[in-house]
Amino acid sequence: MRSWAEIYTDKLKENVKKVYSFVKKDIIAVVKADAYGHDAVLISKTLEEIPYIKFLAVATAEEGKILKENRIKKDILVLGGILEEELECFNKYNLIPVISDFNQLKLAHKLKNKTIHLKFDTGMNRLGFYKEDMEKVINLTKDLNIQGFMTHFPSADVDNEYTENQIKQFYEILKNLNSKNIYPKYIHSQNSAGLTYKCDFCNLVRIGLVIYGEKPYEDFPVELDNIMYIKAKLISIKNLKKGEKVSYTGSFTADKNMKIGVVSFGYADGLPRLLSNKGYFLINGKKAKIIGNITMDMTIVDLSNIDVKIGDEVVIIGKQKDKEIKFADVAKLAQTIPYEIMCGISKRVRRIEIKNGK
Repeated sequence: MRSWAEIYTDKLKENVKKVYSFVKKDIIAVVKADAYGHDAVLISKTLEEIPYIKFLAVATAEEGKILKENRIKKDILVLGGILEEELECFNKYNLIPVISDFNQLKLAHKLKNKTIHLKFDTGMNRLGFYKEDMEKVINLTKDLNIQGFMTHFPSADVDNEYTENQIKQFYEILKNLNSKNIYPKYIHSQNSAGLTYKCDFCNLVRIGLVIYGEKPYEDFPVELDNIMYIKAKLISIKNLKKGEKVSYTGSFTADKNMKIGVVSFGYADGLPRLLSNKGYFLINGKKAKIIGNITMDMTIVDLSNIDVKIGDEVVIIGKQKDKEIKFADVAKLAQTIPYEIMCGISKRVRRIEIKNGK
């Protein structure tokens, strides 16, 4: 293989265990976007073994269908709600939609299981009913099973006051719902960044990033391990003379004679082109700086101080000897967030489960 991603399912279970021990609430595990690029089927099969994971959450009916066709038995919550053309899929696979507007609420009456989670918008201003909609929502849900009640925190990692206000709003809406004799079984608002907030009336947390091993912010109190290591092969070694240029547009010029190498991993594999001339890989336990523009299928690195041979393993993300590159490190250099790097690792990079060290 030229490139591959090792998925450490033991680390996945350990991350989930650590978060559960910290928050002491059951979990909705978010596996949308192919489990943030980690292989949703593999991740879901691993998570099914954990009793305190109550739901797997996806973005679309199609994502839920893929899991059910791979014999995932856990209840699947579709965060993106329901479209009319998806009704057949929802009914065939017994998917549970998050309902966030009146058009979706109308469609929900056509569900065989009549089971929904209601979403109220307390500050994200993306999806969700507003508190002013409560009376109308209640009148239109009398023959539905409101299994869950939720909101979403957009700024839990950067704005405590805003998030605390959201929690207060959410609680007031819930009390209003309860006053109408409606008591959803599951209440959830906390995402990965929101786990440190006090939300005693919620009995589930809805988490993605932390189970894959990245902290939502630097001083997050739970220590986690990345569960995906991305690797590739060194496929060529060359000697570069002082003054020679490297890669498209000649964006790097050698200031001395140097040894360079070509790694079989490029932006088509998910490496941000913004890392050109500033990122690095790990080869034989040493940092190999990226030089020149990253290309579609390959990246050129400086090997001047590294003893290498063709075929050596190159770590794009992960640990090698005493060094580590995390998704957060790559994201910082690429001026983005770890989520985007994870989700951007392409299908060309084969996912391989590593379990019990094998």
